[in-house]
Amino acid sequence: MELYIDDNEKKKSKIPMIIGICIVILLLITGFMIYGIVYLSNNIVTVEIDGVKNNNVEQILYMQESENGSKLYIPIRKIAQFLNYKDYRGDYKNKSEDPTKCYVQNEFEIAMFTLDSDMLTKTRGDSDYEYIQIDEKVFEINGELYTTIDGIQKAFNVVISTDAEYKNIKIYTMDYLIQYYALQFGVEEYSENFTDKKAIFENMLVLKKDEQYGVLSIETGEFVLENKYESISYLPFTQDFLVKSNGKYGVIGKDTEVKIRTVYDEIKIMDNQNGLYLVKQNNLYGVVNTDGKLIIEPDYKKIGIDMNHYSQSGIENQYVLLDEIIPIQNSDDMWGLFKINGEQIRDFEFTDIGCSETSANNLYPVVSIPSHKVIVVEKGEYYNLVTVDGKDILTGYVLNSVYMRTNTETGENTYYMTHDNNQKVTNAEEWLTGIGK
Repeated sequence: MELYIDDNEKKKSKIPMIIGICIVILLLITGFMIYGIVYLSNNIVTVEIDGVKNNNVEQILYMQESENGSKLYIPIRKIAQFLNYKDYRGDYKNKSEDPTKCYVQNEFEIAMFTLDSDMLTKTRGDSDYEYIQIDEKVFEINGELYTTIDGIQKAFNVVISTDAEYKNIKIYTMDYLIQYYALQFGVEEYSENFTDKKAIFENMLVLKKDEQYGVLSIETGEFVLENKYESISYLPFTQDFLVKSNGKYGVIGKDTEVKIRTVYDEIKIMDNQNGLYLVKQNNLYGVVNTDGKLIIEPDYKKIGIDMNHYSQSGIENQYVLLDEIIPIQNSDDMWGLFKINGEQIRDFEFTDIGCSETSANNLYPVVSIPSHKVIVVEKGEYYNLVTVDGKDILTGYVLNSVYMRTNTETGENTYYMTHDNNQKVTNAEEWLTGIGK
């Protein structure tokens, strides 16, 4: 007996199998798609600046993997454009194309970075320089200098928050934070001074109301300093406040501790590194440290050199030379030398500090020779070199001048001194090395 099966029946019997296979394939494809979406969502970095997503920033970030996990690094010059800063290669002080240095700048401040350094230098463009420690040294990849989140925050005055995997990065600028918290606490007027705004990074807001100033805590909404001062200026390095009351100035800490009583006609930071204030009282000057201790009485006509004479000399602080010495002029127009702890190491016996005159246009006057830590001093018309311990290097005042010449190709400075009525010129650094100084 022959068994007959219709071809149509055969086709019908395969349809369920084909449908099953298709379903399995669709399930597999769907599974892979879901996995892909989850994978991508877990690996895409999203960046927001002041609450607005910016897809371009994530492309410049560098993630370093190690046994201790991931670490985020940011190219200094490339991030600048997103934070409203201009960026430049080289040094700000002595303009160059040095690839080991760079700086960023807005209309208020300059921040300078150096390869293999964990020190950030800031300035407002004048002679006052602020040195700020960052958590790691700057490094280079393919000609770009990179720093950490800490370095970016301190240079650009921003706050950066991230999750543990650096997948969600939020950057908040100083102005955004101030406007946000001013709105939160109903503050209608606040200080527009760029430096005062930095108080927001310590959770404080310098505000103005009825022509008087105070400081508000954005954590508690209460006054840190009451709204009763004629003026308030924030001092970022010490995190204190310079206040004015009854025409006099003093310094109050964020904990409301009085650091310097309001008895001075003028107060300004003279040295961030050593924590020193310059104070003025009755047209005379003295020095107070950040603990409020008066280390040099306000009895002197002038403290610090005139930077106008030494603009090319590389001096960064007119008040403290070689990080150790404070030059002071008394009422008789004579100069003496003091240590930063207030100890006087030379009497008021000098007619000037530094040699401010040179005999040629391509030569520059100098105050010190940094490589050997000596200061140039003048008596009458002649000069000598003095150590930071206050000791004379030469026997007697026999130099006619001390000056510096800059190599236009390398930027290197060479120091010279003339003597014997300007008939002889000696390389000062070579001579100092030769005598063991």
